[in-house]
Amino acid sequence: MARYDKEISQAAEILMKAKRAAAFCGSGISAESGISTFRDPGGIWDRLDLAEVGTADGLMSVLAHDPGRLMPVFLELLDAFENADANPGHAALADLERMGILGTVITQNIDNLQHEAGSGDVIEVHGNLFRMVCLGCGAQKKFERKPLVADIRQKLGLMKYFSLAELAALVPRCGACGALMRPDIVMFGEAVKDLDRAFEASRECDAMLVLGTSGIVYPAAALPYESKQKGAPIIVVNPNENAFFDISDVYVPMKTGEALPAIVGKIRKKAL
Repeated sequence: MARYDKEISQAAEILMKAKRAAAFCGSGISAESGISTFRDPGGIWDRLDLAEVGTADGLMSVLAHDPGRLMPVFLELLDAFENADANPGHAALADLERMGILGTVITQNIDNLQHEAGSGDVIEVHGNLFRMVCLGCGAQKKFERKPLVADIRQKLGLMKYFSLAELAALVPRCGACGALMRPDIVMFGEAVKDLDRAFEASRECDAMLVLGTSGIVYPAAALPYESKQKGAPIIVVNPNENAFFDISDVYVPMKTGEALPAIVGKIRKKAL
């Protein structure tokens, strides 16, 4: 870590001057909690046909005609979401919020981990896998991640045929109208959530942390450019690449779970 002490110090100096910084998080921060990225080699999109399962209608069609084909990937996801916990990177963002430095976390992740780390203002542009929305009346209900996954796993163990009717039983029903609920996540062809609020936070921030994102998923990937255009310095943390090299003021080539606690530590030391 000492190898990047200069970059850590530069990032800390920028954030010490900030009063409403924003963080823009990609899948890299959750990968450090054991939730594999969808697009990287070996990820889910390498093993599933997006044309088939990337939309709500396509997914329902596969579940109706060949549900067993999805089971290995589904079980792998259950394992990941059951075993994952918020990591030091998530915790450091919550620390920055409590320190009065970070105002908003904008995340592309759907795993709820930033909430669990203690952050208060989280914009989830791709939704939340553990928030359900009613297909009938539109009511929403948030579920605790690990108990919900454990309940689904128990029900799966009782299934014999993985029929559509059996799989429908995995999904909660609305307490208001009794209709089926679905995870409140963005599938292909659906609108990104809270995009106006995400752009507003990006325009109003006085520094932006860009964390663990490849910068290829739009419109979310445009958010750092919005911040830069408004004069905010950009700090990129990513061990693999700086996808925002054209606008970044500081690039820290480390994992977020290592870099962010080090940055928070520098800020605390300088504040003494």
